[in-house]
Amino acid sequence: MMNISGIAVGFCNWMNKISPKSQDENKVIQYGMELLLDNMIKFALIQLIGIFIGKGFETFIILSSFCGLRLQAGGIHAKTGLGCGISMVLVWAVSLLADNWFNIHISVLPLIFAASTLVILLCVPRTINIEYFSSQDKLQKKIFSFVVLIVLMALASIFPSIRELIMVPVILEVLTLLPQNKKI
Repeated sequence: MMNISGIAVGFCNWMNKISPKSQDENKVIQYGMELLLDNMIKFALIQLIGIFIGKGFETFIILSSFCGLRLQAGGIHAKTGLGCGISMVLVWAVSLLADNWFNIHISVLPLIFAASTLVILLCVPRTINIEYFSSQDKLQKKIFSFVVLIVLMALASIFPSIRELIMVPVILEVLTLLPQNKKI
Protein backbone atom coordinates (compact mmCIF):
# COMPACT_ATOMS: atom_id res chain seq x y z
CA MET A 1 0.00 0.00 0.00
CA MET A 2 1.31 3.44 -0.92
CA ASN A 3 1.80 5.99 1.87
CA ILE A 4 1.26 9.74 1.77
CA SER A 5 4.93 10.43 0.94
CA GLY A 6 4.80 7.95 -1.91
CA ILE A 7 1.70 9.60 -3.33
CA ALA A 8 3.32 13.04 -3.02
CA VAL A 9 6.48 11.81 -4.79
CA GLY A 10 4.36 10.29 -7.56
CA PHE A 11 2.47 13.56 -7.90
CA CYS A 12 5.73 15.53 -8.15
CA ASN A 13 7.11 13.12 -10.74
CA TRP A 14 3.93 13.47 -12.79
CA MET A 15 4.04 17.28 -12.48
CA ASN A 16 7.72 17.29 -13.51
CA LYS A 17 6.80 15.61 -16.79
CA ILE A 18 4.37 18.46 -17.50
CA SER A 19 6.50 21.31 -16.16
CA PRO A 20 10.01 20.47 -14.95
CA LYS A 21 11.08 22.02 -11.64
CA SER A 22 14.32 22.16 -9.69
CA GLN A 23 14.99 19.64 -6.92
CA ASP A 24 14.36 22.34 -4.28
CA GLU A 25 11.05 23.32 -5.88
CA ASN A 26 10.03 19.66 -6.00
CA LYS A 27 10.80 19.28 -2.29
CA VAL A 28 8.52 22.21 -1.49
CA ILE A 29 5.75 20.86 -3.74
CA GLN A 30 6.13 17.38 -2.22
CA TYR A 31 5.97 18.80 1.32
CA GLY A 32 2.85 20.81 0.46
CA MET A 33 1.21 17.78 -1.13
CA GLU A 34 2.00 15.65 1.93
CA LEU A 35 0.43 18.28 4.20
CA LEU A 36 -2.63 18.57 1.98
CA LEU A 37 -3.18 14.81 1.82
CA ASP A 38 -2.54 14.33 5.53
CA ASN A 39 -5.05 17.03 6.46
CA MET A 40 -7.64 15.79 3.97
CA ILE A 41 -7.41 12.31 5.49
CA LYS A 42 -7.80 13.70 9.04
CA PHE A 43 -10.77 15.81 7.95
CA ALA A 44 -12.39 12.83 6.19
CA LEU A 45 -11.84 10.45 9.11
CA ILE A 46 -13.31 12.87 11.65
CA GLN A 47 -16.20 13.54 9.27
CA LEU A 48 -16.84 9.79 8.95
CA ILE A 49 -16.82 9.42 12.74
CA GLY A 50 -19.31 12.29 12.92
CA ILE A 51 -21.56 10.60 10.37
CA PHE A 52 -21.25 7.29 12.22
CA ILE A 53 -22.43 8.86 15.51
CA GLY A 54 -25.24 10.76 13.79
CA LYS A 55 -23.50 14.15 13.89
CA GLY A 56 -22.34 14.47 10.29
CA PHE A 57 -23.81 17.93 9.67
CA GLU A 58 -22.53 19.25 13.00
CA THR A 59 -19.09 17.79 12.32
CA PHE A 60 -18.97 19.45 8.91
CA ILE A 61 -19.84 22.86 10.41
CA ILE A 62 -17.23 22.48 13.17
CA LEU A 63 -14.42 21.34 10.88
CA SER A 64 -15.25 23.93 8.21
CA SER A 65 -15.24 26.73 10.79
CA PHE A 66 -12.02 25.64 12.48
CA CYS A 67 -10.12 24.70 9.33
CA GLY A 68 -11.36 27.71 7.37
CA LEU A 69 -9.94 30.14 9.90
CA ARG A 70 -6.86 28.05 10.65
CA LEU A 71 -5.93 27.87 6.97
CA GLN A 72 -5.44 31.63 6.97
CA ALA A 73 -4.44 32.40 10.56
CA GLY A 74 -2.20 29.48 11.43
CA GLY A 75 -1.76 28.63 15.10
CA ILE A 76 0.15 26.30 17.37
CA HIS A 77 1.28 23.18 15.54
CA ALA A 78 1.74 19.74 17.00
CA LYS A 79 5.18 18.17 16.61
CA THR A 80 3.80 15.07 14.87
CA GLY A 81 0.99 14.18 12.52
CA LEU A 82 -0.51 12.01 15.24
CA GLY A 83 -0.45 14.94 17.66
CA CYS A 84 -2.15 17.10 15.06
CA GLY A 85 -4.81 14.45 14.50
CA ILE A 86 -5.46 14.13 18.22
CA SER A 87 -5.68 17.92 18.49
CA MET A 88 -8.23 18.07 15.67
CA VAL A 89 -10.29 15.34 17.35
CA LEU A 90 -10.17 17.32 20.61
CA VAL A 91 -11.32 20.52 18.87
CA TRP A 92 -14.14 18.56 17.26
CA ALA A 93 -15.16 16.79 20.48
CA VAL A 94 -15.04 19.95 22.62
CA SER A 95 -17.05 21.84 19.99
CA LEU A 96 -19.62 19.06 19.70
CA LEU A 97 -20.01 18.81 23.49
CA ALA A 98 -20.14 22.60 23.89
CA ASP A 99 -23.00 22.70 21.37
CA ASN A 100 -25.03 20.58 23.80
CA TRP A 101 -23.94 22.30 27.02
CA PHE A 102 -23.59 25.99 26.22
CA ASN A 103 -25.72 28.64 24.66
CA ILE A 104 -23.82 31.58 23.19
CA HIS A 105 -26.26 34.47 23.19
CA ILE A 106 -26.14 36.82 20.23
CA SER A 107 -25.22 39.66 22.59
CA VAL A 108 -21.86 37.93 23.24
CA LEU A 109 -20.90 37.80 19.56
CA PRO A 110 -19.57 41.40 19.42
CA LEU A 111 -17.26 40.62 22.34
CA ILE A 112 -16.00 37.43 20.66
CA PHE A 113 -15.58 39.38 17.41
CA ALA A 114 -13.63 42.19 19.08
CA ALA A 115 -11.32 39.82 20.96
CA SER A 116 -10.78 37.65 17.88
CA THR A 117 -10.07 40.70 15.72
CA LEU A 118 -7.48 41.93 18.22
CA VAL A 119 -5.75 38.54 18.27
CA ILE A 120 -5.81 38.39 14.46
CA LEU A 121 -4.28 41.85 14.17
CA LEU A 122 -1.54 41.08 16.69
CA CYS A 123 -0.76 37.42 16.05
CA VAL A 124 -1.65 36.33 12.51
CA PRO A 125 0.01 34.59 10.80
CA ARG A 126 1.34 32.13 13.31
CA THR A 127 3.25 29.47 11.45
CA ILE A 128 6.49 27.55 11.71
CA ASN A 129 7.38 28.88 8.26
CA ILE A 130 7.01 32.57 9.21
CA GLU A 131 10.52 33.43 8.03
CA TYR A 132 9.43 32.70 4.45
CA PHE A 133 6.54 35.20 4.59
CA SER A 134 7.02 38.68 3.18
CA SER A 135 5.36 41.68 4.80
CA GLN A 136 2.75 41.53 2.06
CA ASP A 137 2.12 37.81 2.74
CA LYS A 138 1.62 38.54 6.45
CA LEU A 139 -0.79 41.38 5.71
CA GLN A 140 -2.71 39.20 3.27
CA LYS A 141 -3.05 36.45 5.92
CA LYS A 142 -4.36 39.02 8.43
CA ILE A 143 -6.89 40.34 5.91
CA PHE A 144 -8.04 36.87 4.83
CA SER A 145 -8.32 35.76 8.47
CA PHE A 146 -10.42 38.81 9.22
CA VAL A 147 -12.68 38.14 6.21
CA VAL A 148 -13.16 34.50 7.29
CA LEU A 149 -13.96 35.71 10.81
CA ILE A 150 -16.57 38.14 9.44
CA VAL A 151 -18.22 35.40 7.37
CA LEU A 152 -18.30 33.00 10.33
CA MET A 153 -19.68 35.73 12.62
CA ALA A 154 -22.38 36.56 10.07
CA LEU A 155 -23.37 32.90 9.80
CA ALA A 156 -23.44 32.54 13.60
CA SER A 157 -25.67 35.63 13.80
CA ILE A 158 -28.07 34.58 11.06
CA PHE A 159 -28.34 30.90 12.06
CA PRO A 160 -28.67 30.59 15.86
CA SER A 161 -29.15 26.83 15.61
CA ILE A 162 -25.51 26.40 14.54
CA ARG A 163 -24.03 29.33 16.49
CA GLU A 164 -22.08 27.20 18.97
CA LEU A 165 -20.92 24.86 16.21
CA ILE A 166 -19.29 27.86 14.53
CA MET A 167 -18.18 29.96 17.49
CA VAL A 168 -16.57 27.31 19.70
CA PRO A 169 -14.13 26.23 16.94
CA VAL A 170 -13.43 29.91 16.21
CA ILE A 171 -12.65 30.56 19.88
CA LEU A 172 -10.43 27.47 20.05
CA GLU A 173 -8.56 28.49 16.89
CA VAL A 174 -8.06 32.05 18.16
CA LEU A 175 -6.65 30.63 21.41
CA THR A 176 -4.02 28.70 19.40
CA LEU A 177 -2.76 32.03 18.09
CA LEU A 178 -2.06 33.55 21.50
CA PRO A 179 1.30 32.16 22.61
CA GLN A 180 3.66 34.30 20.59
CA ASN A 181 6.95 32.52 21.22
CA LYS A 182 9.03 32.23 18.07
CA LYS A 183 10.11 28.64 18.69
CA ILE A 184 7.36 26.05 18.65
